[in-house]
Amino acid sequence: MAAKGFIRNFKPLEILTEEQVEAAHRGALDILETTGIRYESKRGLKIMEKGGCVVDYDKMTAKVSPGLVTECINACPRSFRMRALDPDKDIIMGGNTVYTCLFAGNHIVDLDTWETRPATIEENNDACKVADCLEYIHASTSYTPYCEMEGVPPVMMLPTSAWSRMKYFSKVSRVGSIANSHIWEIKMAQAIGVDVWGAMEGTAPLSYPETTVECAIECAKAGFPVASCAGGLLGANHPATLAGGLITGMAEVIGSIVLVQLVKRGNAVFVDSFDHPQNMSNGSFIFGSPIAFLYSVMWSQVWRARGIPSTAGAPGTSSSKKIDYQCGYEKCMGALLAALSGAHMISSAGGLTGELSYHPVLSIIDNDMLGAVGCFLNGVSFNHETLALDLIEAVGSTGFYLDKAHTRNWWKLEHYFPKVSDLQTYTDWLANGKKSILENAKERMNEILASYKCKLSEEKQQELDDILEEARKYYKEKGML
Repeated sequence: MAAKGFIRNFKPLEILTEEQVEAAHRGALDILETTGIRYESKRGLKIMEKGGCVVDYDKMTAKVSPGLVTECINACPRSFRMRALDPDKDIIMGGNTVYTCLFAGNHIVDLDTWETRPATIEENNDACKVADCLEYIHASTSYTPYCEMEGVPPVMMLPTSAWSRMKYFSKVSRVGSIANSHIWEIKMAQAIGVDVWGAMEGTAPLSYPETTVECAIECAKAGFPVASCAGGLLGANHPATLAGGLITGMAEVIGSIVLVQLVKRGNAVFVDSFDHPQNMSNGSFIFGSPIAFLYSVMWSQVWRARGIPSTAGAPGTSSSKKIDYQCGYEKCMGALLAALSGAHMISSAGGLTGELSYHPVLSIIDNDMLGAVGCFLNGVSFNHETLALDLIEAVGSTGFYLDKAHTRNWWKLEHYFPKVSDLQTYTDWLANGKKSILENAKERMNEILASYKCKLSEEKQQELDDILEEARKYYKEKGML
């Protein structure tokens, strides 16, 4: 068994021609061979050199030949499984299945004032519990739900975040890469018998810091998948043009793919994108932009051509500071286009205003939105029973369909019913207190938290506590606490 995910039952959306897809790949190969990738890790550079790359230790760059790129891409599995605590929540990346993922926020947002503050550890735990119970949420990124927690030193943030997810989020999640946090996150995953995926996130342009290189190496050695992420700002650290940004991002993640395959041939990888346009009036990211969505659709297409599973990070957020109409249309448009284009995972739920804030109430509303996206991906079933020609003939022009067995059998199968969206008649809505979707989502959150039970045994919970304490001692000895 595995998490059902959403099945796309029609051809994916494509906006590039075959010639453009190949031109993008050739452009990325040219960057890798002539400019190369900077790896701020001697260990990583030695691996690249041993694999046949031209390494400059002074500049910390490795130039990669087209032949080695082809060899490493061909070694990557086209589909792979990631184990969750509950086998029914395993993820199988690849094919036509689309999964969804939480989107991080630095702080919790107040739903009355819309101001933000650091979340408490308890609030982080509660956000994990809520997400664990949402049927259309399948995974989580690292430093999620919150990037910062009250009373938690920065160096302990990722280990504490992983500790919280391992306890209260029984689905698959990602390993972070700050200050060797991957050491403890890998140990936690191994302690409870689940898979995690490593984050090899670059510092554009064309560079990987030591921490992400180490994370990728250790995750590959442990047999965990590695996600390579291109996260550029178009016009700042990536070219301003979509085509230029695309080939730069492709070159960056190919540099990661090659490293992972040189560490462990055949190790699972997938590729993520987080490119956004820059707001030239203030220098910030423009979240929820159609430019980011175009990039995401291209990204899915070029990597499908290479048989590498891809994820979409950019569609998951909005520039809005509130849970409002702008937030809804930006997040929904991005998620739907990413899903239509063939992305295998979409980061979306819970995050607001880039990575500035998060709230479990928004994750509940996003769950409804993502369920609607999944319903659309199912497409339309055409067969003898759904065409219903015999029934149409029997009912004719004077009959009725409501009392027919066909209606009773099919109305739930093809239709979608969200959990907190308002579907009442206007009269019923007035009679029931005129509640908004925010109020409905708050009620569902409280119901989930009131009945939630941790799925780990007390023994396994203690193992996680012990590893977290081990991390704390490690950082104290390093003088970082």
